[in-house]
Amino acid sequence: MKERPAIFLLKALGLSLFLYLLWYWKGEGYYLSFFEELLKNLSWTLGIRKGGVPFPGYILSNFIPFISFMVITKDIQLLRRTFKLVIGLLILIGGHLLLGIGFYLLPFGYPTPSPLYYRISLPLYVFTQFLPFLLWVILAKRNLLKLFISRRALAQD
Repeated sequence: MKERPAIFLLKALGLSLFLYLLWYWKGEGYYLSFFEELLKNLSWTLGIRKGGVPFPGYILSNFIPFISFMVITKDIQLLRRTFKLVIGLLILIGGHLLLGIGFYLLPFGYPTPSPLYYRISLPLYVFTQFLPFLLWVILAKRNLLKLFISRRALAQD
């Protein structure tokens, strides 16, 4: 059944708002503790012995749009939806780790950022924020076509 884009976006906005409230209430602190420990262990494993580089935790909330869009996308069976959510969240955590390692490897960003820092870090930021939407499109592509395009239009193609 075709859904109106405006209704879909309102659902996404409502669920995202609820998830953001949960994130800022408890989730962010728990995830940052987990993430900092994971990043520290990974950096030590990779031989990166720098410490004390501040990581911008506010960009780690990109789980929220991914979860929102995956939950409100219709016609995905529960087991398949759960599997796709887990895969997507693991990929997002991997993206966070790559971004974190990137910050550790940027020696010219702290304490005073240089122009080169911005040239390198800005694409990392943009990719981190774009990744949840890209994952949603990839993981729910069949359902997205059914969601916004009528069956008659799909049959004509």
